[in-house]
Amino acid sequence: MKNSTKKYGFRYCPTCKNKLQKRSKTAAGKQRWHCANCARSMTKPRPDLSRGFMFERFISWLLGKDSQDELDGSPRTFRDQTSWCWNVVVPSVLTGEVHHAIIVDGIRAGGQVCLIARTAKFVIAWAWVPYESSSYWCELLRLLPSPKYIICDGQKGLLKAISLCWPTATIQRCRFHAWLNIKAKLTLHPESRAGQELLQLARDLQQIHTRRQARRWKQRLKNWYRKHQNYVNQRTLKLDPKPGKRHWHYTHYRTRSAYRQLHKVADDLLRSCQRPDSRLPATTNHVEGGINSQIRTKIKLHRGMPSGHQRTLVNRYLYTRTEGQKAPRFCL
Repeated sequence: MKNSTKKYGFRYCPTCKNKLQKRSKTAAGKQRWHCANCARSMTKPRPDLSRGFMFERFISWLLGKDSQDELDGSPRTFRDQTSWCWNVVVPSVLTGEVHHAIIVDGIRAGGQVCLIARTAKFVIAWAWVPYESSSYWCELLRLLPSPKYIICDGQKGLLKAISLCWPTATIQRCRFHAWLNIKAKLTLHPESRAGQELLQLARDLQQIHTRRQARRWKQRLKNWYRKHQNYVNQRTLKLDPKPGKRHWHYTHYRTRSAYRQLHKVADDLLRSCQRPDSRLPATTNHVEGGINSQIRTKIKLHRGMPSGHQRTLVNRYLYTRTEGQKAPRFCL
C-alpha cells in the first residue's frame, strides 16, 4: 500500500490539490503560481515580508524629517498600518565588553530622563529614569563593566554613583561644562581686571593638550590667586544680618566662586593630558553634540508626539548608533 501524500500548502491548489507551477510574475512583482489542472492562478501571501517592509517604512519616517502628509498615501492609512510598530521592543545592545573610556550624559525627553553611555564611536547602553540622582545613575553604571576612564559633566549624583559602582575609574571632567559655568558667573565682559584674567584662563583651558601645557596652566592659576588674593577675599558687612548667620559676605563672590571651582576640579579637568594617548576625550561633546542635539532635532521635527512615542523615537535612534545594529526587518 502506497503512503498517502498530504497535498496541502502553498505549492498545491486549494481546489483540486494539484501541484502548482511557477508562471511569470504579477504587475507588483510577486511570483504567480498556476494550476495546470483547473487553470487557477494565485500568489503566495508573505505577511512576514509585508511586516518587515512596513516596519522599515515606519523607522524611515520616525528617524527622518518628513511629516506624514509628505509620505505617499493617506496619513491616516499610514497610522493605521504602523500602529503596531510602536510596541516593537528594541533589541538588547549589552555585550559585556570592557571599554577603555566611556562618556556619559543625560537628556530629558518624553517626560523622563534618558541616561546615555557611549564610547568615542558607538552607543553602548542607555536607561530611562524619572530624574538624575545617584541611585538612578547606578542603574546605568551597573549594566557595564568598569572602564579605566569616564568622561562626565561632574553632576553630583553621577560622581557619587561612580564612587559606588566604578571606584577604580579615573574621572575626566568636561572642560566645556566648566567653561559654561565660569562664563555664567563672570559674564563675557567682566568689569574687574581679576575677572578678565580669570575668564581668559577658562578660555585657554580648551586648548590644553600636553602635560607641559597643563603644568603651565595650573601655575598660571596659582599666580592669578597670589596676585588677586586680597581682592578675592574682600568682605562686606551686612546691614541687617539674620540671627545665627554670619554678619558678612564676600564682596566679589562671583569671581571667588569661579576661581574656587577651577581650583577644586583643575586636576580632573586635565586628566586627558596625563596619559600618553591623547585620544582620550576632554569633553562630553560626543554625547551632547553627537547624540543629544540630534535627538532634540528629531523631536522638534515630530513635535506634538506623545511622551511614550518620544521615548520610542529616542530608543530607535540610539539603537542606530550602536555597533551591532541590525536592519529594521530583522528586529521583528
